[in-house]
Amino acid sequence: MTENALLAVAGYSTSGTGRGRGIELLALRSDGQDLAVERRAAVDLPDPSFVLWSEDGALLHAVLETEPTRVVTLRVDEDGARAEVVADLALDGAGGCHLAHGSDGRSLVIAQYGSGSVATVGLDEEGLPTAQIDLDDHHELIDGIAETAPHPHQVVALPGTEALAVPDLGLDRVMLYRQGAGGMIDIAGEISLSRGNGPRHLVADHESEQIHIACELSGMVATAVRAHETSPRSVPAVMPQAPRRWAVRSMMPASGSESAAALSHIELVADESALLVANRGPDTLSLLSLDAMRPQRVAEVEVGAHPRHFTQWGRPGAGRRAGGRPDRRAAPSRGGARAGRGADPRPVGRVPRGAPRGLRTASREQSPGAPVSGPAPDLLPPVATRRIDSPAPNRSAGGLRRALAPSRKDPSR
Repeated sequence: MTENALLAVAGYSTSGTGRGRGIELLALRSDGQDLAVERRAAVDLPDPSFVLWSEDGALLHAVLETEPTRVVTLRVDEDGARAEVVADLALDGAGGCHLAHGSDGRSLVIAQYGSGSVATVGLDEEGLPTAQIDLDDHHELIDGIAETAPHPHQVVALPGTEALAVPDLGLDRVMLYRQGAGGMIDIAGEISLSRGNGPRHLVADHESEQIHIACELSGMVATAVRAHETSPRSVPAVMPQAPRRWAVRSMMPASGSESAAALSHIELVADESALLVANRGPDTLSLLSLDAMRPQRVAEVEVGAHPRHFTQWGRPGAGRRAGGRPDRRAAPSRGGARAGRGADPRPVGRVPRGAPRGLRTASREQSPGAPVSGPAPDLLPPVATRRIDSPAPNRSAGGLRRALAPSRKDPSR
C-alpha cells in the first residue's frame, strides 16, 4: 500500500539563529519498503519553531521564536509546489515555542517560553490570524517562590473536556485553562508536581482519564489520574459542573541509561497501550507499557543526536514512527528525534502489541536487556538531521500532511 505525505519542515533558520531554510515543504512517498522524498516550496522565515495545519489543511500556521513572537500563516497548494505568506502577526511576548487550535475552533493559543506567557489569537472566517485577543502572564503564578521563572512549553486540548493544558517547565505545574466567549482563556485548575521536575510536554488518553507528563529536568514520566467528583444531590442539574481535577499517581524514569535524560516529547501509541518518550542525553526513544498500574519501561532504542520531537506515521497499529496516521495531515513540531535504520533496540521486558514493529521484533528475538544487532525494520531513515513531526488533520483522500522542525542544541529548550 502506497502512502503519501506532504511534510512542512520548520526550524531555526539562516535568517534567524540557525542553519535551516525557514519552512520547507517535502513530498514523501512510501510503499512500505522504500521511502522517497522530493523537495517542494520553501519560505524563508526567522526561526519558525512550531507549525500547525488548519483544520482543512489549506493553511499552515507557524510560530516564530523571535522577539517579539510572531505568528505567520502560509497558504499551501495541494501538492506543496507553492506556498505564500498570507498573514503575519506580532504578539505581546517573546520566544514562542508551540501553538495549538483553541477549543472554540476560532483561535490559536501560543506558548511563549521566553516571556513566560500564553497568548490567544483570533481567526477570521478564512482561518487567518487577525489580532491578539488575550494574554495570560505566568509570572503572576510564581507565588513568591524565589529564583523561579515561568516557561510555558506546550498547549494541548484535553480530549473529552473543554480544557486546554499548558505544562510550565519553570513553575513545575500544568496549568488548565477554559476558553470562554470571545476566545478569552481563564485558569480552571492545575496539576502540581514537586520542584525540579520541569514538565515539558504531555499526552492524554481519549477521555483524559490519565495525563502522562514528560518531565525534562528530572527525566521522569509523571502520570496524573482524574478524580471522579459527584455533585451533591442538593445542587440543581442546571448548575455548572465543578472543574475536573487530576492528581499525580506515579513517577517513572523514562530511560534506563546511566546518562542523565532530559525528556522532550511524549505520545501514546494508537491503541493507548503504551507510551513513547524521547530522551535527550542518552539520545533514545523509550517504550513504556501501560498494562500495569503505572507505566513500565519495556524497550529503549537509539535514535540519533538530541531527539527533541517525534510523531507517528503509517497505518494504525503498523508500528511506523516519524509520521502520522493515514488520511491525516501532520502538524509540525519543534525539534526532533532522528529515526534511522540501524538503531539498536534494547528491550527490557514484554512489549505491548501496539508498539512499533521494530521494537516488537527486537523483544521477541532477544532476552530482556540483551543487545540487538541489525536494523530496526520499521524505523524510517532520517529525513533530516534531528527533525521530527506531529499529527494534524487531513485535506485530501489518501494524502497526508505533516510538518517537521529541527532543533537547537540548548537542552533547556
